[in-house]
Amino acid sequence: MHNFNKSMVYFSLASEFGVPTEFFQFGIAFYAGLYMAIVAFISLQFVFRYLALFRPEYAKKFDGIGFIGWMGYPMVPGVVYGSSFYLYCLPDQFSDDYVRDEMLMNYELAIGEIPRFVIVAYDGDNSLRWKNMAFLVQGVSVIGLHYLVILYFGLKMHFNMKKKLQEYSTTYRRLQNQFFRALVVQTMAPTFLFVLPAGPILLGPLASPIFGFPISLQTGWLCSVFSLYPPIDSIAFMIIVTEYKKVIKEHLHYMFFPPESQSAACTSTDQNAKPIQMS
Repeated sequence: MHNFNKSMVYFSLASEFGVPTEFFQFGIAFYAGLYMAIVAFISLQFVFRYLALFRPEYAKKFDGIGFIGWMGYPMVPGVVYGSSFYLYCLPDQFSDDYVRDEMLMNYELAIGEIPRFVIVAYDGDNSLRWKNMAFLVQGVSVIGLHYLVILYFGLKMHFNMKKKLQEYSTTYRRLQNQFFRALVVQTMAPTFLFVLPAGPILLGPLASPIFGFPISLQTGWLCSVFSLYPPIDSIAFMIIVTEYKKVIKEHLHYMFFPPESQSAACTSTDQNAKPIQMS
C-alpha cells in the first residue's frame, strides 16, 4: 500500500509467470475482505466473552447450530468490504496518471504493469470522485461500527466485573483481576493493530486536500502488523495470569531438564559419593 496526497494505492508485485492481472487484483480484494472479517470476528469474540461471563444462558446459543452463525457472521462484513473495494476502487486513466510518477519514484514500477487498486478522493477540479468516496465512507463506517462493539462490551465487562468481584474471596478476586487486566490488553491490541493504523490511512485521501498537507507514505507495513494479533491475544494471558505463568515455567523446565537427565544426574551423584567411614 502507498498513500500519496489525495490518493491511496493497493498493489501487488506478483505480476509474473503469465498469470492474468485480474487474478492478483482479486487476491488484493480478497485480502482486504479478510482484514474486515478478522475485525468482525474479534468484535464477536467480545460479545461472546461478555455473554459467557454475565449471561451464560445466552452464551449457550453459540453452541450447536449457533456455531454456524458464530463462524459465519464475520464473512458478511468481509464480503461487503471486499466486494465494494473491488467494485469502487478499480483504476482508471485519471487515477493511474495521478500516481504514475509517485510509484515510479518510490518503487521504480510502471503503474500500468502491476495489479493495483487506486483510490483518489478528488478529481482535478477538486470535485468528489463518488465511487472512491463510497468505498471510503463504507469502509470507515463498517470498521468503526465493529470497533464500537469491542469498546462497548469491553467497558461493560469492566464495570460489571468490578461489581461482581466484591462478592468473592481475596484469592479469587486476585485471579479475576488478572483475567481482567489480560482482557484490557486484548481490547487494546485490536485498537493499536487494526483500527488506529487503518483510520489515518483510509482518511488520508480525504484529509490531505482539506488541510493542505502533502502525504507520501509507504504503508505496506500495515499488512504485516495484522498478523501480530493472534499471538498477542494469547500471550496476554500467558504473561499476566499467574496460573498460566506457572504452567509455562513447568513446561519449559520439563523441556530443558527432562526427567531422564535429572535421574541420570542423581544416579551419577550416588555412584561418585564416597562412603562414610565410621571410626
